[in-house]
Amino acid sequence: MVYRPNNLSGLSEKSQRVQVMFDRIAERYDLLNRLLSARQDVRWRKALVAQLPAQPDRQGVLVDIACGTGDVMLAVARRRNDYAELRGYDISFEMLRRGESRPELGKWVRKRNMRCSFTQASAEAMPVDSNSAHAVTISFGLRNVDNREQALREMFRILKSGGRVLVLEFFQPHSTIFAKVFDFYFKSVLPRVGGLISDRDAYQYLPASVGTMPSAEAFAQTLRSIGFINVKQQMWLSGATRLFVADKP
Repeated sequence: MVYRPNNLSGLSEKSQRVQVMFDRIAERYDLLNRLLSARQDVRWRKALVAQLPAQPDRQGVLVDIACGTGDVMLAVARRRNDYAELRGYDISFEMLRRGESRPELGKWVRKRNMRCSFTQASAEAMPVDSNSAHAVTISFGLRNVDNREQALREMFRILKSGGRVLVLEFFQPHSTIFAKVFDFYFKSVLPRVGGLISDRDAYQYLPASVGTMPSAEAFAQTLRSIGFINVKQQMWLSGATRLFVADKP
């Protein structure tokens, strides 16, 4: 059962819009992710899972923020037997509800004898104890957060000493030519396909939100200013997709 705490009353106007939008598109969201990325999103999440810090005692705790229907949690359950607890948090109840009842995730959680939970929460105010997770992840969700720096500070707070944050997100690509192709696809193709299968307004907002992200250099500096160390990144599509990895001292 999805846990619905009563701490969402203070959401900003943007966060309320995001919440309603993801509730509306939850049913077709996974299908469109696979279709519109040509399944590259699966490949990128595999790379994220490979960067999770190893847990020799096999009791790793993962906190996945903006978890949606549990794609990252499923990837961890499939590929890592050193994590014993998967905790998913999202602002959208409908996304969480679909994740909680996802058959494949349930199968792997039982196979690995893992603990798995879904909780409705805002990334800026996580109902999670400080110093309680070995890894915190957020996959294609940070650009939808209103106060991103506060969300990153929450991630730092939640992590144990020596823990790791992993941020998978879209950024502006390096190449001018690729940037034009990327821009055309995101602003013209994606909204049309998304509108045919799901909700056109949502799939106009989602690509537009990429333009609100800072440069990769500025983002890395923000991570360092919060206190993260060993900041590194992996890039695909000329930098349009990036995985940032950083550790808590």
